[in-house]
Amino acid sequence: MISGRYILEPEIFELLEKGEKGAGGEIQLTDAMIKLAATAAVPRRALRRQDLRHGLETRILAANIAFGLERPDIADGLRAEIKRLLG
Repeated sequence: MISGRYILEPEIFELLEKGEKGAGGEIQLTDAMIKLAATAAVPRRALRRQDLRHGLETRILAANIAFGLERPDIADGLRAEIKRLLG
């Protein structure tokens, strides 16, 4: 089970398109992420809080929340979770 979620940078898709095979002969997202992290000029930042990791890029998080609130299938649950977090 993978419990994490990723916010991907557009450059990751260029690496994935190269089709380099990793474990099990499959294209591995994590391999591409490691390669991108080794070459990217933008540092990766995260905050660990209560065993959860949150990216510090507020605008990216806000965009994801906005998209989530526009999706009828998850909007109600997302609103409830935001209210719970805000206490």
